[in-house]
Amino acid sequence: MNKYAIVKDGVVVNVIEYEEQPSAPPPGFADGHVAIQADRVNPGWHYANGEFTDPNPPVVVDMPAPKSLTDMILESPTELAKLRQALGIA
Repeated sequence: MNKYAIVKDGVVVNVIEYEEQPSAPPPGFADGHVAIQADRVNPGWHYANGEFTDPNPPVVVDMPAPKSLTDMILESPTELAKLRQALGIA
């Protein structure tokens, strides 16, 4: 079975599975709908120039690497003093 995106006016309106590519609009869809083989699309995606695009791509957030507990303690004299007191180190 192959997955096909049902596209109308450049927008995926449904995704269905067929044994082979349909030559006519799928049952329940009017003229103007086309079936295009596509493995990884969802309704709402755009289709233009032979390519599908997600209108809401994932947002990648650049996060700084987390500091280690040791680094956080050593950066703060207050925290270092608390640790020394807890360990009984003057």
